[in-house]
Parts: sequence; structure tokens; C-alpha cells
Amino acid sequence: MKLAVAGGERKQGGGAGESMENAVKWLRMAVARMQSLNVPPTPRNFTVWFEYHSGRLPGLTAELDRLQEKEDAFTAEVNDDLYERFFGVGCEEQLRELHEAIRNLAAQLSEQLRALCSDMDGYEQVLAECELQLQREPNIGALRDLVTTLLRETRHARNTSQATSQLVDQLNAEIKILRAGLEQLNEEVLVDALTGVANRRSFDRELDDCLEASARNGRSCCLLLLDIDRFKRFNDQHGHLVGDRVLRFVAEMIKKSVKGRDLVARFGGEEFAVILPNTEFGGGMAVAQAIVETVANQTLIVGKEKRSLGNVTLSAGLSIYRHGDDAQSLIGRADDCLYSAKAKGRNQVVGERSRT
Repeated sequence: MKLAVAGGERKQGGGAGESMENAVKWLRMAVARMQSLNVPPTPRNFTVWFEYHSGRLPGLTAELDRLQEKEDAFTAEVNDDLYERFFGVGCEEQLRELHEAIRNLAAQLSEQLRALCSDMDGYEQVLAECELQLQREPNIGALRDLVTTLLRETRHARNTSQATSQLVDQLNAEIKILRAGLEQLNEEVLVDALTGVANRRSFDRELDDCLEASARNGRSCCLLLLDIDRFKRFNDQHGHLVGDRVLRFVAEMIKKSVKGRDLVARFGGEEFAVILPNTEFGGGMAVAQAIVETVANQTLIVGKEKRSLGNVTLSAGLSIYRHGDDAQSLIGRADDCLYSAKAKGRNQVVGERSRT
């Protein structure tokens, strides 16, 4: 069985996937390679090098081997390009696998570190026992035995202490890297990897919180859904990389048009959502209109040749909280308004109170 991904096909084993033992092994190899190449420990970079060592993406393996043979520097641009080409959108399964592997490896390294420190403590324990024995049996025979024991333990400690110290330093460094990566990963699993705005999981949580607050304090809350008009045309005419550039551009324009506690999220595909807490209908319509106009008035330029893609437009639908609303009902009304905006000619906003 094979799983299709951007940039090639991902080999997949039977059952539920690769074992955690393999995942931890690949991750440790990835950490070592990233350190040697000065690759920052970000979730995206972890994903690239984790998959490289897994061997599940032949195209990625070949590309990274080529770059290493050329001794190219893994700059931020190179790292981002690798991730975009081979993963792009829809890689939450890889992120979850990576997240679990990092947690397991960090736990294993911590346990190994504790064991090493315990070995170091063992020498002190031997000294303490010898001291007690000497106090109980202060004779020449006992002293001779104690000296023999101490010499043996001292030689052992001397031979192993340097290697142990180096290993402790190495483990501490690995654990530090893993914890930094895990911290970023915990944040990234709530962020859409392509556009940098909140993902659907984060949106669902925030909308539930917003509805709960509105039900409790009676304040208004608006939901705005926006869809890129004729998005398929960009992919068909210019390719998916340009389509991804359009998505990032729109996300950036939407973020620039909101403020405060407003949440911008990628709702799915080429559709975005904005949660506007403590916002009346008129204020929600003003924000929606500003976003649509801002995007429509921009000309998108891509590539080194500064190729113009013309103007991108959005259609938008706005709903406002009603007593007893749940997420499904609020989303449903915003979605109906969005389709009305499409039917009316696109590049416009339709709100539920102004819908005819």
C-alpha cells in the first residue's frame, strides 16, 4: 500500500503504521543530522529530516542526499522549500507521529540520563560503605581489603567518568533540542502549516468558547466565512505552488484587516473563517467589507520574473449569534450567506440580516 503525498509517494507498511520503536530511532538520527548541519529544530524541519531517515519518501531522500553531496547550506529558504515541496498541506498525521516520537525519545533520554547519574552516585556509596566497615573493623586485614576495593572502584570510576560526562552532556543537549521542538510543535498543531493562521481544530475550540461567552454575558458575536473566487483556476493555470502562494497571500491580507481578539482560521481548502467576539452586526459587516476590498485591490506578483496573477477576489458570508446557537447553526447561516454572495456575482459580502 502507498500513500500519495506532494513530491512523490510515501511508502506505507501494513497495519496502523510504523512502530514507535522505529519512529524514535528515526527521530534520534534526525536530531543528530540536524545538529551537524545547523538546521534549526522547528517542527517543519523535524518533519523533513524524520521522513528522510524513515526512507518512506524516496524523492525527499534523493533530494536531501543531493544537497548534502553539494554541501549546500540549509538556509531558511532551503528548509521552507523542502517542506513545501514534499509536505505542503494536510500533514497533520505526520505531525502527530512526530509529536509522539519526540515525547517518547525525550522520556527515554531522561531515563538514560538518570541511570548515568545513578552510576556516578554508586562510587560515593562504595566510599561510604568502606568508611563504615573501617569503623567497625579497625584492623590490618580489613584495611587491606578496603584498600583493594577502593583501588578497584577508583580505577573503574576514572575509566568511565570522562565518557560518562561526555554522554551526559550529549543527552542534555538532545533533550534540550527535543523539548524546544516539542514546545513549537504543541503550538503548530493549532496552526495551519501552509498559511500560518489558526487551523480548523483551533477554530472549533475558539468558536465554542465564543458562543459560551455570548450565552453567558449576552454580548454579540459574529462569524465571517470567506472563499477565494475561482481558486481552481489558479491551480489549473499556474500549478499548485502558485495556488499555495495565493492562499498565503489571502491569509496575510485577512490578518492585516482584523485586530484584538479576532481569530483568523483556515476553514478548509480555499475557505477562511474569522471569529469576531464582542462585535455587533454592523461592525462585522464593516470588517468583512474591508477584507474583501483590501484583497480585491491588491495585485499578486509571484516568482523571480515578477509575474502578475492579476487580482484575487473573495466572497463572504456573515452570521451573528442568536440565543440558543451552537457552532453548527452559526456556521450554517454564514455558509448560506456565502453561497448567496457567490450567486450574486462574487467579490462581495452578504450578511444574514441584509440577505434578500
